[in-house]
Amino acid sequence: MKKYFSYGALFLCLFLTFLLASMPATFVLGQVKLPKNISLSSVSGTVWNMDVEQAIIADTTLNQVNARLSFWSLLTLSPSVTVTFGNPLIAGPEGILTVDISQERLLLTNVDVLVKANVIAQQVSLPLPLTAKGDVEVILSEMIIDLANNNACLQAQGNITWQSAGVIALEQNIKLNQLAATIGCENKAISITVDPKNDLGLTFSAYIQGQGAISGQGHLLPGNKFPAELKQALPFIGRADNEGRYRLSF
Repeated sequence: MKKYFSYGALFLCLFLTFLLASMPATFVLGQVKLPKNISLSSVSGTVWNMDVEQAIIADTTLNQVNARLSFWSLLTLSPSVTVTFGNPLIAGPEGILTVDISQERLLLTNVDVLVKANVIAQQVSLPLPLTAKGDVEVILSEMIIDLANNNACLQAQGNITWQSAGVIALEQNIKLNQLAATIGCENKAISITVDPKNDLGLTFSAYIQGQGAISGQGHLLPGNKFPAELKQALPFIGRADNEGRYRLSF
């Protein structure tokens, strides 16, 4: 009798596994209420391997999104999903990341995202209109967000690189060379600190609070390597202090 019971239990487990593995992603998403600032279109695949033609998150559009759910992560009650998105032939960000979600925290690992610099520039209030050139790469080895404490940043380690940086401003094509920044946590906020070794003499730190508020402050100190084409734009920033620095903030 015990043998038949074991066979029955094994069959039931295999059947449930097959049922979950073949469950359409559209059915699962139909049971979930997405936040108002997130919309998905043309969803296909299963709950384990889902494809989304386009995902709109706030003002950002991601194309050709694929999400793979790890079965073994469910045993730890911390679902792990590896997400890839974008295509070099299609406009929009592209990259890969792994997200682990539990009731109390969100863990991001192996993040490598490439986005057009001008997309970022248009999200920031600037003293004069300009078009940013080149790509910005964001690499995160780890970021831990405390979901139980207003999305506080507990730990983060990563880098941002703007290679072949440049802008078009005042009808001038201006090369900025490379700009870089480090990502960390400071006072429960995500911090982004610009590497002061740059041709602009730029020192700047930006902060992203758990509720989405963004702030930043720093200085611009024109030196010998400061692009000559940008000097005529300095009056738009304001007046220099006693040390020749121009204050930046938002």
